[in-house]
Amino acid sequence: MPDDIKTPNYVKRNRRWVTVKRHLPIILKPLAVSIILTLIWRLILFPNSIHFQDFAGEPIMFIIIPMVAFIYVIFSGIAVTSVFDQYKIISKCVVKKDLDSFLIYRDEQLPIMIHLLIGTLSVIIIGSVMLFDYQGHTIIAMFTIMAIVFVLLLIWIVTTELDNFQKSIWFKAKIPPEWFEIDIDKFFTDKNKDILDKE
Repeated sequence: MPDDIKTPNYVKRNRRWVTVKRHLPIILKPLAVSIILTLIWRLILFPNSIHFQDFAGEPIMFIIIPMVAFIYVIFSGIAVTSVFDQYKIISKCVVKKDLDSFLIYRDEQLPIMIHLLIGTLSVIIIGSVMLFDYQGHTIIAMFTIMAIVFVLLLIWIVTTELDNFQKSIWFKAKIPPEWFEIDIDKFFTDKNKDILDKE
């Protein structure tokens, strides 16, 4: 059997502790923020009774949060699917050494409007959860706030990480450095010019 068939398509140094160190911040960042916001609720909002009035509980639980969460699920799903699909396309371009296709997707990222939309919806959900009246059930309140903040931020961070494939150790090892230095406009202009000249 040829040696190249035996060779796995991964970077050996991207295993074990390297992978752990690379991805640990993705978990620690939302965890740290969720702990901070939970402590803010416990030490500031809860002792000072800063929360929505009792009559606002049902509209928040059954109208505002479900509606905002529904919209959030739709657009966050679109965002994650979009960046993951692009991530897979770029991976195939690198494996096949397809420079043309790689350059088409190299600088593509989620539009800022999608970031604003998802970010705004996340803030509304987190704000509603933190200002909800938990009727003195501190443990339930702290767990709820921490869990929701953690999940929303984790989705945000994973999406942005996938959107910036250049952070990947595999891509850094597999992509020739000069591919990142190519002027896309000039590259395709020259290529189209060569095609026209041949015709």
